[in-house]
Amino acid sequence: MGDRKLKTYLRQSLGEEVQPQRLEETVRFCREMVKDMEAREREERTDFFQYLSEVFRFEGVSIVAWQAAVLGVICLSAAGMAGDLKNIPVFMPLFVLAVIPSVFKSRYYGMSEMEAVTRASGAQIMLAKLVLAGAANLVCITVILWLEVSFKHSCKELGQMVLYCLVPYLVCLSSLLRVIRLRKEGGLCICVTVIFGSCICWGAAAKALPWLYETSAMGVWAVSFLVFAAFFIREIRYILIMRKEGKMYGIVV
Repeated sequence: MGDRKLKTYLRQSLGEEVQPQRLEETVRFCREMVKDMEAREREERTDFFQYLSEVFRFEGVSIVAWQAAVLGVICLSAAGMAGDLKNIPVFMPLFVLAVIPSVFKSRYYGMSEMEAVTRASGAQIMLAKLVLAGAANLVCITVILWLEVSFKHSCKELGQMVLYCLVPYLVCLSSLLRVIRLRKEGGLCICVTVIFGSCICWGAAAKALPWLYETSAMGVWAVSFLVFAAFFIREIRYILIMRKEGKMYGIVV
């Protein structure tokens, strides 16, 4: 819009009695606003991987440290039970327990509202933390599988071991995300209870249902994996939708 058209528009809007000095100030102010808006439109946005590196710089050490601590506990606990595949599902929920300090940090410190109004959005923050935690979990689970294969001196049951690791992990992680999304208060206690309850249930199943860990029962594990993988993928899809819309994942408390 040229100066002449803008002056005409302002005269029509404000009437004939317009102070020239104020008019010039208004025109200059409007032109500066337009230039500022154009500059913001041309501003380069931070992509997700750049943002992920920033989250790793601030959260990476704590996430990796918690996962490493859990891995150490599992390795020490499983040393006396080496080769018994029934014990693998008992320990897998503990890796989800190690994720809790990171994902509940904002709620614990009362910073959920600030995350909700950030440029990155709460959903992107949650997604970045899950990616970092998932990468650490993958490394830890690989170490456990390598130890089990070393103890058994065979890769014959590797497929079973993978399912024994992933099914309990997906059950607890899907439950964690659902609680974060739907519960306003008490989510932390619920997640901790579910995780330790899951450990107890898998331990009881190893004693009461030994057939569940036989090769003939692999179909049950495969179906369970597909079901809970679908729940987990649905939650991740929901996070991606919230990230795209710039919204918070879960309830602001």
